[in-house]
Amino acid sequence: MRIRLFDGSIKTSEAQYNYIMSKVGAAASRLKGASCAVDVRLTDVNGSKGGIDKQCSIVVTPPGLATLRVEERAADYYAAIDAAAATLKKSIARLLERTKANGPR
Repeated sequence: MRIRLFDGSIKTSEAQYNYIMSKVGAAASRLKGASCAVDVRLTDVNGSKGGIDKQCSIVVTPPGLATLRVEERAADYYAAIDAAAATLKKSIARLLERTKANGPR
């Protein structure tokens, strides 16, 4: 599994980078054996206006399965990353359960 971070103009620190890699890596751990791409994108939706505008988008492309995309917003980046990682974990579990019940597509 390969995790790539796209932070654009935000410029994450080393601590934030490590936090993202550990959270997203743990959330996608069920796909560890598969050679899939995980793209994490952090954006500030409203710019300097403030508000609940920090967004974390995660796109997972597992081979032979449907592409998953989750997107969460929060007041700060850490909360957005936590929410997106939790949603990703649930989505992966649901996808793998459907695949197991219905067979591969």
